[in-house]
Amino acid sequence: MKYLALAVLCILVVLGPDHVEPQTGDLVAQGRQALDADRPDDAIALFERAVATDPNNPAALAWLGSAQVRKAPHVGGMEAAGWVKRGFDTLDEAVERFPDAFVVYVVRGVTAARVPDLFRKMDTAVRDLTRVVAMKDTRPQAVPDAVMPTVYLNLGLAYKKTGQPAAARAAWEKAKALYPAAPEASAIERELRNL
Repeated sequence: MKYLALAVLCILVVLGPDHVEPQTGDLVAQGRQALDADRPDDAIALFERAVATDPNNPAALAWLGSAQVRKAPHVGGMEAAGWVKRGFDTLDEAVERFPDAFVVYVVRGVTAARVPDLFRKMDTAVRDLTRVVAMKDTRPQAVPDAVMPTVYLNLGLAYKKTGQPAAARAAWEKAKALYPAAPEASAIERELRNL
């Protein structure tokens, strides 16, 4: 009986960390699906659970901030501005806590590039997305290729919105050259035609 209890305890100890990680990853994936379906309340709840499950998961915290920002159009008025502020506070916390994680810069940069100009986040978008490009250039294995077309698309948008059309064109042309088959290729091509 003692040996059985000890064996069960050992199995639980060994399986514990692996059990937490997939659960957190699943919650982040589900939260991203909820965001893609324009259900920010569901996404926020999932990301909050992911952060509670694993407070050291940079993706969970960054995506929580993005979901909070993306809730703003659903509420309107001053409450919307409050959600944008809350979301960027969360994104800033993610960058501060996880300065070496590419995901926090990608999520904050893309989110910043997509908010209306009145929130004055384009400089943040340019800074964060340029940092991801630099991370990819210096340590290619540190940033997955799959995120780079989104980075270049949004970096170009941020450059365009800050009155830097030549830099926008350069970002989009680089993306076309490096990732011609990416799902973002048609959006990049459209932006280049409209520049």
